[in-house]
Amino acid sequence: MRRLPYLLLAIAALLVLGLLSSIITQGFEELARAEEERTTLEERKNELSESITELEATLEAVRTDPEAVESMARRELGWVRPGDRVVLLATPTPLPSPAVLTGPIPTPILTLPD
Repeated sequence: MRRLPYLLLAIAALLVLGLLSSIITQGFEELARAEEERTTLEERKNELSESITELEATLEAVRTDPEAVESMARRELGWVRPGDRVVLLATPTPLPSPAVLTGPIPTPILTLPD
């Protein structure tokens, strides 16, 4: 009879420890997810910074260099100078392969006399 209070106290302590353990574990999982998201966002930020640098260099070249403007017009818009020869290369499309029947050959429902 004297052991009952100690037993109840031990069970209560185990329940409290289990509850605290689950709360702490959940906190670590949230922290890991946040760190992963942070890493992803930093990588995206670096990609965007590189893209901005490239676009600024292109913009500066377009503002100052007429050859850059011509190059962009030719590449992006497909412009040509008078007197340039335009060669269009056509690539043939392959013929579709005939369908191969697998399995039993269907029999016709109605046949016509020869």
